[in-house]
Amino acid sequence: MQLSLSKLRIGAFVSALLFLTALPSQAQFGSGIVFDPTQSAHALQQIEQNIQNSVTWQQQLANTIQLLATADKDYQQAITTYNMLSNNLKNFSSKSIWQTIQSQLTMASFANQYGETTGLQSAMNGQAPGTGSMVWKLMNLGLNSTSSSFLSSQVLGTSHALATLTRMEAMDGVSSQCLNSVGDYNWQRNNNLQPQGSLTQSQFDTSSFTSTELEQLNLVNIGNAHHLNETQAQGALHACQAAQAAVQNMAQRTAAADEINNAALVQQQRATFSSAPANSSGTWQTYLP
Repeated sequence: MQLSLSKLRIGAFVSALLFLTALPSQAQFGSGIVFDPTQSAHALQQIEQNIQNSVTWQQQLANTIQLLATADKDYQQAITTYNMLSNNLKNFSSKSIWQTIQSQLTMASFANQYGETTGLQSAMNGQAPGTGSMVWKLMNLGLNSTSSSFLSSQVLGTSHALATLTRMEAMDGVSSQCLNSVGDYNWQRNNNLQPQGSLTQSQFDTSSFTSTELEQLNLVNIGNAHHLNETQAQGALHACQAAQAAVQNMAQRTAAADEINNAALVQQQRATFSSAPANSSGTWQTYLP
């Protein structure tokens, strides 16, 4: 509204100037001052320019106010974010509710009266890694030269002795592997006792160094890494158990084959060499003692 009034006033002033411009340039007033139209027009242009500058300044001021409002909003958002992060990183000491009881690893112990278990205890407790195969051979009965000559003349697939030898060799391989796996597991557990103890101490420490949320997340990551190593080690032990179960199935499978073969042999012998009493029925053909 003020700008419109100013324009009306300027219009009236311009009209007055045009009226005065129509008068002779040599006319003089009582005070002797001569009116100069050129200077009046220049003054009018300056006034209009100032008005335009004022409008521009008002627009710039409005933009500046808007920018300041945006900056203030961003500042308040930054304060809110800072307070949230600060609250998340504050120390906390209520950790005892997480603490659990850790089971201790029991070491294997074997009697060795005549040297029959020499090396077994060290192999299983991880004190002599990689010696499982040698220890297993020393503890078990070997084949003599007579057995070797006998087995060399047997036919694979039809010899009960070769099937038994196969089962023995499978047991040797699997058992040696399992002894080494148990020894490696115990060796790993012994070496991990100190790092795991340090991790537990840091997890339940209530000082400011280990009580921030960020530090606790780091400790959780380390705990997950230890858990992965433990899972992989136990996976090796489970694989040994599965292999031993397969070897045991070999023994059961051989026993089942023996039963079938014996039944067939009995039937063949009775058909060729009948042992049934005179005038008896054919029941003896299917009878097995």
